[in-house]
Amino acid sequence: MEQLEIQKLNGIQVVDSRIIAKGLNINHKSLMETIREYQKDLEDLGVLPFETAKPAKGTKGGRPETFCYLDELQAHLLVTLSRNSPEVVAFKKSLVVAFIQARNEVTLLQEVINESENYLEKKRLYYQKQGYSDAWIEKRLKSIEVRDELEGIWREHGINSTQQYAVLTSIISKGTFGITPKQHSELKGLKKQSLRDNMTRLELAFMILAEEATAEFTEARDAQTYQDMKECATDGGNIAGNARLELETQTGRKVISTLNFLPENRSSYQIPKNTK
Repeated sequence: MEQLEIQKLNGIQVVDSRIIAKGLNINHKSLMETIREYQKDLEDLGVLPFETAKPAKGTKGGRPETFCYLDELQAHLLVTLSRNSPEVVAFKKSLVVAFIQARNEVTLLQEVINESENYLEKKRLYYQKQGYSDAWIEKRLKSIEVRDELEGIWREHGINSTQQYAVLTSIISKGTFGITPKQHSELKGLKKQSLRDNMTRLELAFMILAEEATAEFTEARDAQTYQDMKECATDGGNIAGNARLELETQTGRKVISTLNFLPENRSSYQIPKNTK
């Protein structure tokens, strides 16, 4: 039996009545009549939201279909009203499992969120101890969050190689700043130090824009191949690169900076002055 789809509606896990009808192998209209008959009992267990679906795409005429969403208790009560058969029992079992899995996924997601928050809080404390300004720290933490989201999207689309990540990052950076990460590091006098930990707030801001744009292109285009990802990275970098050039033209200041946050420079670390 195919995996049941458990949805989230107003923070509550629910299942579509049409899925239940299919699982019980009965006409959905008949199921809705049963739901109407036992509506008060079902509503004693929670809100019972009714919805109207448009006629199937490509069909002529036809009336909109009314369906509803049932939470876990409502769904279990409804299926108990059906006579058992091997198929019905199998569906009831799969319904129980689907709700359990949905709860487990929520728990796991919350754990991931908590771990992420703890990780970012640890990074915040680390940067504070290193002497970074609060404004810079907020920008850096945002850049970490955006980067993690982008890598998550890449993984969902089949990109798992560290080498591929490096190539895509280089493409984004080249489009944004006109130079590769290696050249950017050399410009700042870095060796093995983190480039982003040595960027100015403005440099970080443009990296955030570039990676946000890359993520948007990747999802909007439903990129599937590595070549598709490269094209999205190119376009994402170009979005930020064009914005950078426009800012430099309007302000007369270069965004790309030789400033770094190596120990010997921390006392004088600041936003670069006008460098026409």
